[in-house]
Amino acid sequence: MNLLLHICCACCLCAPLNELRKEGFKVTGLFYNPNIHPLLEFRRRLKALRVFQESDPISVIYCEDYGLREYLKKVNYEGDDRCADCYTMRLEFTAAYARENGFDAFTSTMLFSVYQNHEQLKMFSENLSKEYGIDFIYRDYRHLSECSHDIARKKMIYRQGYCGCIFSEYERYKDTTRELYKGNNPHSKDKESTRKVLNTKDVLQRCDCFG
Repeated sequence: MNLLLHICCACCLCAPLNELRKEGFKVTGLFYNPNIHPLLEFRRRLKALRVFQESDPISVIYCEDYGLREYLKKVNYEGDDRCADCYTMRLEFTAAYARENGFDAFTSTMLFSVYQNHEQLKMFSENLSKEYGIDFIYRDYRHLSECSHDIARKKMIYRQGYCGCIFSEYERYKDTTRELYKGNNPHSKDKESTRKVLNTKDVLQRCDCFG
């Protein structure tokens, strides 16, 4: 059976791909993730998937356009259903692509992540399967999450710190703090290695442009 596998990231692909192959599926990947922001993060995840391909060849269809505008148009990012809108956007694209390009079925690595709403993803996929007339392959591989991460570490594949959108990045890092402009040696008496943050008044006083 020719299976179109939506890939959210290389890390979530590692272990599930092996299991799907053991079941006899001929797997083709689809990287379609307009939710991933900012641009540099999007590029990191594209590169991570290509690094994965070097050690474990898999045919992948890449949608490489940075999807900021598409994401903002389709997702109600001010409401409580932001994730549901994001799931639907990516899954619907996958189901439609599978039907239009002769695949027998579709599924997504999002189902294999312990960080996503599993039941919601399953329900949306089943509804899209009926709407588009294409089989949906349901598997619960969440128990392979740590195994997948271990494989990613061994392959030295980039592992992201948040789901994908700019809002999930904020939620992931909003409570973190760090010292800015800190010297390499906090105990050093070398004044050149000690930096301080200037306030606005200091900056203006030191800038010739403002007299």
